[in-house]
Amino acid sequence: MRTKKLFIVILVVLFASCGFAQTKMTNDPTHISVGARVLGMGKAFVGTADDLNSIFINPAGLSRLDSYQLTSMSGKFVNEINYLDLGAAYPFGGGTVALGYVGSGVGFISPTGTTETIDGTRIIPSTTEGVNYDYNDNVLLLSYGANFLKELSGGATLKIFSQSLVGPNISGGTASGYDIDLGLLYSPNPTYRLGATLQNALPVSLGGKITWGSGAVETIPCTLKLGSSVKILGENGLTTYQGHELSADLDYDIAPTRPNIPNLFHLGFQWFPADTLDLRCGIDQDTVGRSGGLYDVANNLTAGVGFLFNGFRFDYAFHQYYSIPENDTHYFSLTYGVWRKKPAPQEKIQILSPADKTIAYADKIKFSGRLLDRDIKKISINNVNAPIIKGSFEAEVPLSERKNGFTVTGFNGEGKPLEKKKIRVLKLKTFADLTANYWAKLPVEQLATENIIAGYPDGMFKPEGGITRAEFLTLLVRVKGVPLSPVAKPPFKDLLISHWAAQYIQAGMTLKLVVGYPDGTFQPQNGITRAEGVAVAARFGELDLARAGDEVYFKDIPGRHWALKEINAARAAGFISFLENRPFEPNRALSRGETAEILSHTKFIAQKIADLMDWEKGYY
Repeated sequence: MRTKKLFIVILVVLFASCGFAQTKMTNDPTHISVGARVLGMGKAFVGTADDLNSIFINPAGLSRLDSYQLTSMSGKFVNEINYLDLGAAYPFGGGTVALGYVGSGVGFISPTGTTETIDGTRIIPSTTEGVNYDYNDNVLLLSYGANFLKELSGGATLKIFSQSLVGPNISGGTASGYDIDLGLLYSPNPTYRLGATLQNALPVSLGGKITWGSGAVETIPCTLKLGSSVKILGENGLTTYQGHELSADLDYDIAPTRPNIPNLFHLGFQWFPADTLDLRCGIDQDTVGRSGGLYDVANNLTAGVGFLFNGFRFDYAFHQYYSIPENDTHYFSLTYGVWRKKPAPQEKIQILSPADKTIAYADKIKFSGRLLDRDIKKISINNVNAPIIKGSFEAEVPLSERKNGFTVTGFNGEGKPLEKKKIRVLKLKTFADLTANYWAKLPVEQLATENIIAGYPDGMFKPEGGITRAEFLTLLVRVKGVPLSPVAKPPFKDLLISHWAAQYIQAGMTLKLVVGYPDGTFQPQNGITRAEGVAVAARFGELDLARAGDEVYFKDIPGRHWALKEINAARAAGFISFLENRPFEPNRALSRGETAEILSHTKFIAQKIADLMDWEKGYY
């Protein structure tokens, strides 16, 4: 069998040396050298295309890489031709670029290739003299893949071919040329994926050819590959089973420019019984020539195994060829940059203070941290440089009211950012007399930050101080943003048109927040009681009084109390949770701290507070 193979190669050599009487089809070494993982799956990979091997099968798959990868493979096709491939991929913001190389070669000793021509007929003289021949077929691949849409990605590979035939009486034995592969990958969901690749897409008229030094031209076979992948077991599979993952791939090859070549199937399975182990098997169909220029289909069985450890993956593949035991081939690959569960990236900057989601009160905040990577030479906090001293940095930066988003960036000596960290700081207004353990500290500060309540000119809030009826109603009308109208006639007999709160009290009456006393007075200067304040807050909060019921929850609230429904509705809405299991004391003056607590639960103000305290909005 070896003699027959070598004789065929010799005829090709002789034919090349004589100038090629007609255009022939050349060999693309990426037809075989696609990585041991892919070979173990029967070369069914167009739909999966999830690692650097995509450069050989479907360049659109490069768009799925989130870290750089390196790979290599070696094997001896049918125990005659040595194959070696190398690859590297680097993802960046605009996609992924990759570089690959496939080299194949065979050397042999054969009878001399001298020729004679007798009566116009070329012959090979009979001889027993042995001479050395070498044939090499190489391709350099430059690839790019990127996402076009959320579910669709594409890619392209430029393939630069070079071949050489070396031996006695060989002239013009070097060749070169180029072609391109185009690929698409569609991922409608994590379970199913579809892919398509047009390999060697350029026609001869656009440069898709190999040209020998002798002037002979060879075309490069074009193949349309369609593929699908489905996850059967696993987190995103059709079902789950004890943490196992199982996927199936099916590819279909069409030779659009060679109608005499049969269409081929590739079927492959991958099974992950453990995080560190990957088992594979498949069927790789190929064509086999027979007499009359016809072709048969060979079903080549494949199998493989992969071992994963700390980003490295070792792959082995067994591949049958044409049911001839002597042709059984073993392939080996080593790849780096592959994780089933990728570890968290190593921290380069450690921020000691402030912590993310910090609440602050001062006009400035101090940043401090340590450098965990010696390559970091500069620290910037929102484009303000922080001095670095012995591997640590400190800087004081100003705070604006409410939300402050900071980006701490570490740069190397060339100015390239190596790591960015986000810190969110919320600056709240506070008051000198709000102690750290005051029960209503946070709602007071939240309402003050939203400019709903205010303190006194001396920086105090006086949380236990009272609030007058006029002040309370004015506060609510301002929150509502109700337009004020001139007061033509005093709504109460004790309220002068010139009173500072006359317009607010008139607006409050229009909103049905408050009524006066039976004697026709409003008594704006009086402190508002708990019962009055809760009743007004219930109306302001648009609580459903009809469903409040007449049940008495507080022992000091009689069943016929004028504000019973408002108090019950406020209790159900959480307005007065601070009074749970305590007497209500309806005639006690409502304090400024209690006012902040009650109002913080009303629908309108609670939404403002929720927006203020939302750490996911408004910082960047």
